[in-house]
Amino acid sequence: MRVALLGWSLEEDVVAALGGLGVEVVAFTRWFPDQPAREAHHGWLEVRCPHEIGGGAREEAVAFGIAAVREASTSGLGFEFDVVHALDWRTRDAAGELAARAPGSILVGSHDDLAIDVPFGPREAPAAWLCNHPWSAERLNKSIGGEPPVFTVPTALALTLQKPPALQDDADVESKDDPEVEPPAEGPCLVVSLGVDARVSLKVLTQALRIAHELVPGLAVAVFDAGGRHDRLRRWLDRSGLASRRWASTSAPSSEAWNAAVAQAAVVGLASRDLVDDPTAWAAWLAGVPVVGLQTRNAEALGQALVDAVFCPERRDLEVRARAALAGLPLNVEATAAGWLRAYLLLIDRNRAAGEKGSGEKSGEKGSGPIFKEMGPDPFSPADPFSPDSFSPVAFPDLRSRLTLTPVSSREALASWSLRPDDWRSALQWMGPEAARAALTIRLFDVTDVAYDGLNAHSAFDVDLSLAETHKVIETAYEGRSLAACLGARTQWGYFHPLAHARICHMPRQGFAPPPPSVVRRLRVIPRRP
Repeated sequence: MRVALLGWSLEEDVVAALGGLGVEVVAFTRWFPDQPAREAHHGWLEVRCPHEIGGGAREEAVAFGIAAVREASTSGLGFEFDVVHALDWRTRDAAGELAARAPGSILVGSHDDLAIDVPFGPREAPAAWLCNHPWSAERLNKSIGGEPPVFTVPTALALTLQKPPALQDDADVESKDDPEVEPPAEGPCLVVSLGVDARVSLKVLTQALRIAHELVPGLAVAVFDAGGRHDRLRRWLDRSGLASRRWASTSAPSSEAWNAAVAQAAVVGLASRDLVDDPTAWAAWLAGVPVVGLQTRNAEALGQALVDAVFCPERRDLEVRARAALAGLPLNVEATAAGWLRAYLLLIDRNRAAGEKGSGEKSGEKGSGPIFKEMGPDPFSPADPFSPDSFSPVAFPDLRSRLTLTPVSSREALASWSLRPDDWRSALQWMGPEAARAALTIRLFDVTDVAYDGLNAHSAFDVDLSLAETHKVIETAYEGRSLAACLGARTQWGYFHPLAHARICHMPRQGFAPPPPSVVRRLRVIPRRP
């Protein structure tokens, strides 16, 4: 599996853990002065993308996207990734463009509360979302209706009370959801966190709250309901005087405010069958708060459990410490990387199953299902990937077909290119009837020791290419030549339609290598894993 991770900043421990699981990881991030453009780490490759800095946050995001696609195109990395994962909203444009150039790849986005509506370039929306906070996943699942799927891979950092900096200049976080606001004075608080799929008996819960209120007169209840299906319970709490004054004004706070509410609670009630594997319970235990399950038919037992969680500190502290130690295991970097990989594999299997199902229903041929119609040409089909029916035009600012020549030796140069499908179609339309036998070609000009003006080259020769190639080593007859190159379409009669030009490439002359510097830099090459 080959995965592209795009992040404004990278959690290197998690990326290294993902690479240690047998995944070929290429991470695209920002470049700063005095940093190498590429750096090979243990198990993954970091590619830093120089981009234009300035303007607003959106302008920098677009500039980073252009740089990331350019690096993948001109450096030989290519676009053939099984999964393209945007780790933050600033890299969504770049992730969408990378995924659009590899039709079989799967686009994944990490969710952020403040940037839910930022599109992913040509794909507009990802195939799935990854959330590092359970409450953030609940709110997102409610807003999108469960499609695309939402995977919850919580991290210890997301479950802390540290409020991250705003991700947008115009981010609006209401003061009522701000954990730094001083809460009104009230008694022990019961935080009831209900997810979209929560199944709780309202009758049993209200009876249990009456029993607990008799023994704990100052008890206050805050109901957090992402699904919005428990307004009846909230109205009953208002009439009974049990509603929390601190959290009564909102039912779906931000993730930071949710963390603050859980940490300040005396007890947390969850509608979960298995509390040990519930990320919400993990957050409460890490904050030192006991958790009580609400899925029961015994109101008296539930009410007594709530009272014991408030008034039995010895038993409560022992239980919380033990469960907090257990909750810490799935919140380390290895568990986070394993959660990402599990989501990737599920999406790949789902994509493959959808393609096979569509194939069987329509034509019986592999890879002709509806999912490939949406995402582009079938990567398993021998059909022409640049046929007019295979692609829809993909718009991206200031990015067209490109060609790069890099000297490899005194007689060899590496040509790498990226060809836009709409450019290729335009060239074929220009050729008219002769387009049937047109070939993708690099035309090279020998411009050694001349001020090249486009007409004074010593000689020229053509190298025909395959539409499936993205790079090729070109050999010259003489050493130390200077070459200018042009990528284009050529007919059988020699008519040439240029598409992209490369800078002049100066190949070195044969001779002794210069002495090495005092500090020798070495590059470690890691073999690609299947």
